[in-house]
Amino acid sequence: MIRGSSKRTARTHGPLELPTTLVAWLDEWGQVWSVPTLPVRAQFEAGPRLRTSLGSCHPRTGRICLHRALLDEPETLLREVACHEAAHLAVYLGHGSRARPHGPEWAALMVAAGYEPRARIAPALLSASLRRAVRPRVLYEHCCPVCSASCVARRRPVRNWRCRACRTAGLDGRLDISRRPYADACG
Repeated sequence: MIRGSSKRTARTHGPLELPTTLVAWLDEWGQVWSVPTLPVRAQFEAGPRLRTSLGSCHPRTGRICLHRALLDEPETLLREVACHEAAHLAVYLGHGSRARPHGPEWAALMVAAGYEPRARIAPALLSASLRRAVRPRVLYEHCCPVCSASCVARRRPVRNWRCRACRTAGLDGRLDISRRPYADACG
């Protein structure tokens, strides 16, 4: 996207003050993880477009986005989410793009920082306002009522999908679509 375009300006929702303690935390984690360039490379911002997660990391640019609703939560939650995302950046700085996002390198950094290496925080641990702000991910399962074949879509129901086996047998092949939480489908 071109800098200064009207689309980008419309989506930023204005500047937001992030706690200055984020820089101190980066210094601390950089020392613990032996990544002295971490505080220089990381740039925190409140992500106005985050809908289904508490944070995201863009390692190539060093940009770490945190959900705006985290700023109204206890500092311990903000610190854990910031650590989670900073660990992604530290793994990238140390291992490049060949390391898996929540792989052993990332898990070791989380443990070294004193946190459980988990990809998601259980909704029960979040406040009611934060649960409302972060929509849960869902999957759409497309299941054939005749032969029980199924496939999954992440974004939205795909109504024009048909069961290939049933279509080959001369049947309509329409699929029943059900919506279910992401965690149920992916364990």
